[in-house]
Amino acid sequence: GVTIFLVVGALVVFLYGALLAARRLAKIHKIRLVSTSQPPELTLARGLTWHLFNSHIWSTGQDAAAVIKSELQLLLPGVKIFLDVDDLANIGALEEYISRSQTILFFLSKGYFGSHNCLREVRASLDQRKPLVLVQEGNLEKGETLAALRAECPGHLREAIFDKGWSLTTWHRIEAFQLVSLKVITEALLLCSPAYADETALPLYVPGEAQREHLGFLQPVVLWVSPSNSGAVYLVDELKSKFAADILTVVVDDEAPTRASRKPTHMLLYLNANTWSGERGVRLAEQVKQARADKLTIVMAHENDPARDGCAFDCMFQTTPQELIAGLDGHPGLYKALAISFFPGAFREVSLVLLAKKLGATPVSENVNDARSGVIRYALRGRLSNRASKRRSSPLSTSEEVDVGPEESARQVV
Repeated sequence: GVTIFLVVGALVVFLYGALLAARRLAKIHKIRLVSTSQPPELTLARGLTWHLFNSHIWSTGQDAAAVIKSELQLLLPGVKIFLDVDDLANIGALEEYISRSQTILFFLSKGYFGSHNCLREVRASLDQRKPLVLVQEGNLEKGETLAALRAECPGHLREAIFDKGWSLTTWHRIEAFQLVSLKVITEALLLCSPAYADETALPLYVPGEAQREHLGFLQPVVLWVSPSNSGAVYLVDELKSKFAADILTVVVDDEAPTRASRKPTHMLLYLNANTWSGERGVRLAEQVKQARADKLTIVMAHENDPARDGCAFDCMFQTTPQELIAGLDGHPGLYKALAISFFPGAFREVSLVLLAKKLGATPVSENVNDARSGVIRYALRGRLSNRASKRRSSPLSTSEEVDVGPEESARQVV
């Protein structure tokens, strides 16, 4: 009787786990074509086995390669991806596996071009004229800059890999950014398939992704920005060019937050290579300490784009006043809270959405009255507004208040 009871109990637990797994899979959205709102057609040319071959070096790329495969299988049901730990039966047959693959992914992490087997896969791909998609490791502990990767690539292979216009994306460790890269990879492999051979581009989306969310501020938000915070005003210009909400107000003022022209609900702290430099950095540090003393919510954005004076976050621990890092002002260390990462290109759109959420924006129903809920319409415009561009060429006054209302609206359908 006890044995039967244990067996039945184990069976119930198993079935419950299977049910949870099935419900999770059902909730996972699939990649769709923007043109039809339907999943894309997966096709393979005759004689091929895999849609994608994932070339990577074990020491620095194995974990990411496994995630890329598993996530693509969820987003693109039926996709066939070669991954050595799953499909490699004979290390001597790497060239054959390449020949049976439709598209080749080079996962460019530290040591990739120093690996004998990776170079075999690279040479086989180029010799067989296989289409490529390049994925750069974004974590510099495991990866390198694109310039460094290019320098490490054998000279006779460099042009064929880096100068032929192959799709290139960066792999980040945050899920919302990974989805951007997964769409780039998917578009590349689909464009190389028989079903889409005549297409030059294939815009894709995933229902529920950050860029397609309808967000709203349920409470008025007054964002305080210090002119002493290098680059912060330009980031606010980006935010305003992407979003519109009647109850979002931006106050640019060099006075302490509590003495600003309107009492703020949040302070923006923009972190880049120049944040804590010079007299402006000293002034900013005092303002941050005052904001913490006033219990003002500080929202941090960390710039990673070199063109915008971005730097690795480690730089912050070398340049930030130690009393803020260690919390010697009677508050937790400044970096105990997470900063929103800002990356260039398509990733920046996601960063702006994450920043809006950090300021209190939440998903709202599309049929909620816009005027009442302060719904943000988010747009993939890929550039600053004209007003933002003009502001770059003219100095800002030390005190400015901007109501982001209908006249600033960036209402669009994504």
